[in-house]
Amino acid sequence: MHDFAKEVRTAKTGKLVIAFIIITAILTLCMIFNTSTASAASDPAVTVVNPVSGTTIYSNSLLISIKLTAPETIRVNLYKQVKHDAAGTPVAITYDEWDRHKEELAAIASGSTTITAPSITSLNGWVMEPVVFSSTSDLSFFTKKVENLSYGIYKISIDTIAADGSVVYNTSQYVILKEKAAAPEPVNVFQNSQTGTVNFLQSLLRSIFGN
Repeated sequence: MHDFAKEVRTAKTGKLVIAFIIITAILTLCMIFNTSTASAASDPAVTVVNPVSGTTIYSNSLLISIKLTAPETIRVNLYKQVKHDAAGTPVAITYDEWDRHKEELAAIASGSTTITAPSITSLNGWVMEPVVFSSTSDLSFFTKKVENLSYGIYKISIDTIAADGSVVYNTSQYVILKEKAAAPEPVNVFQNSQTGTVNFLQSLLRSIFGN
């Protein structure tokens, strides 16, 4: 005699096994994602003193100064931001492209429905060999000057290295290098103030004594 109840139990068991496998896979992916996200977090013990993030420097050299408030090992690297052209060749990202790229990323982060992906992919172009620095105190500084750089957008990347060689934190920021000729004219606040004071006194004297 055909045992329909047994078939039903078998079918339910099979579905439960499949559901368990799917849930396990989802949880595993979530754990992997969370781990990768955590490893990319900034190190609270690492502060880039110079340059200020997002600043524009009118020079072809860059002074990198990093403060460490814990005994640890860091690996410092400098990349120029590039993209692939139509032929697949890495070329420097222009200032206008970089501004648009930042605006697109900000729009995506805010949940834009019209912009779902940046128009260009920013890549790290090689600039120098990475520098490893180890600190044994609760306060230390790393300083390096990089000279003869071409103008463009640069990324300072700092990996915090664990004892087993793995990267536990990544602290990064961007800086823009432009030629000195593009620097805006400095405003002499004191001269403008003095000129305004002289004009005021002249007007006052005219009002008292006439022309």
